[in-house]
Amino acid sequence: MNKVEFEIKLFIKFYNVFFFGGGNGNGEIQSYLLRDINKFPYISGAALKGCIAEYAAALSLLCPKFDHHEQLFGTGGVKQGSLYFENGNLTPESSSLYSGMQQNITEFRTGVSISRYTGVKKERQLYTMELSGMGGNMTFESSIYGFLDEDSFEKDIAYLVASARMIFALGGKRTAGLGWLEAPIECQVLTGTREPDPETESQTQIEPDVIDQWIRHWMEGITCTK
Repeated sequence: MNKVEFEIKLFIKFYNVFFFGGGNGNGEIQSYLLRDINKFPYISGAALKGCIAEYAAALSLLCPKFDHHEQLFGTGGVKQGSLYFENGNLTPESSSLYSGMQQNITEFRTGVSISRYTGVKKERQLYTMELSGMGGNMTFESSIYGFLDEDSFEKDIAYLVASARMIFALGGKRTAGLGWLEAPIECQVLTGTREPDPETESQTQIEPDVIDQWIRHWMEGITCTK
């Protein structure tokens, strides 16, 4: 069966503050923000995959025609699926803006751990998180890429884009209001070979209207399922 090489570029913009944990800290701050080598915040590709897979699973229940969830996302362990998720890094414009303001946009928030069994706070479990802000001024760019079967390419692209657009928040503490998105994730779908040198790039963009038509086609007449 023929394969189609593709890339979905994701452009993510937060409404306000967000948190992607970079591990436990020492001293006054227990949960530091995830940062790259330039000390810029970024979105983990693994976290992005997990969130999209969660919404994709829900969409599969709503629309049984989307039946490639395990093939695309895997089932964990050695079965990782056919997709690759890049980390979400600040766009060049956001990086420049962040460089001049980062000392003024870091926020610290104190919370307490809640026991899932008793529903009340745990003793001596007060913690401080490092958050980042700038809201709509910060745009992150990530990519999903890989190879899809030619026979199911349109359906799988519609499935992935529709799932990504359903996301309303990313990162930790979403239920506490962190990481809400300013707008649905913008998806740019490309076919062809990904090349590190833009001058040799051989990708072709699929128009957004075409993607919307694919989504409507595959979701037409859906009914809720148990």
